[in-house]
Amino acid sequence: MGKIQKTSVRVGDYEVSLQSAGSGPPLLLLHGAAGAGLWLELNELLAERFTVFAPAQPGFAGTPLPSWVRGADDVALHTIDLVRTLGLARPVVVGMSLGGWIATEMAVFRPEMVGRLVLVSPIGVKTAQPLPDLFIMEPPEAVPYLFADFSKAMVLMPAEPGPDAIVRMWEEQAAVARLAWHRPYNPSLRRRLHMIGSPTLLIWGSEDRMVAPAHGEMLAREIPNARLEVVAGAGHAVAIEKPEVVAAKIVVFARGEG
Repeated sequence: MGKIQKTSVRVGDYEVSLQSAGSGPPLLLLHGAAGAGLWLELNELLAERFTVFAPAQPGFAGTPLPSWVRGADDVALHTIDLVRTLGLARPVVVGMSLGGWIATEMAVFRPEMVGRLVLVSPIGVKTAQPLPDLFIMEPPEAVPYLFADFSKAMVLMPAEPGPDAIVRMWEEQAAVARLAWHRPYNPSLRRRLHMIGSPTLLIWGSEDRMVAPAHGEMLAREIPNARLEVVAGAGHAVAIEKPEVVAAKIVVFARGEG
C-alpha cells in the first residue's frame, strides 16, 4: 500500500476531508459514530486490494456541521455527490454502524451507483428492541455495548488527550445527535430496502449488545440478493475487534466469490 493521501474535496459549497490509499477497484469506506479521521487497521488491510476512499462525514474529524444536515438521508445525498465528484464508477460501498445507515440510504436513492454493498452492523432501520441510549452514558458505560474485547476500545482514544480532543469529541457527539438522537432510524427505510439493486453483504458480531444479530437476519431477508455473516467473539465494533476477518470477507465478496 502506498502513502495515505489527505486531501480536501469541494462538493457543492462544502469541503470534504478525505483520506485515500491503495490501488485497485474503488472502495468507499463510511465511518461510524466513532473513528472518523483515523486510518484504522481495516482501512490498511482493504487498501492492499482496493483504492480506499474514507471521507469524514459533516461534523466529524474537526469538520463543520452545516445547517443542511438534518438527517442521515441528507448525508447520504451529500455522499452521492462526493462519489460523482470523485468520478468513482460503481464502487464497493462499506458502511459501519452509523455509516451503514448512510450507505443503505445511498443504495436506496441511487442503486445504479453502488457496485457492491457491505453493511457492518448498520443502524438506520427500526429494531425490534430499542437501542441502548449511549447519549446518557459515560464512555466506560458505553464500551460493553460496543465491544466484546474491551481493550480494543483503546484504538479510538485520542493520541494526544487534552482540550482539543475533548472539544472534538463533543463536536462529534453533536453530529451524531443531529442524525440519531430523536430516533436512530428512518421509519420509511425498511419498506424501501427492496429498492437496493446491488449484491449486499451484512457483517455482524455475535456478541453485539447494541444491535442484536437477529436484526441482521431480518435485513438479509428484506434486502434482495443479501446475506448475513456473523463473526464469532466480536461486538458491535466488529470492524475494530476483528479487522482481518472483516477485511477477508469483504475481499471475497467484492470478487464475487462468495
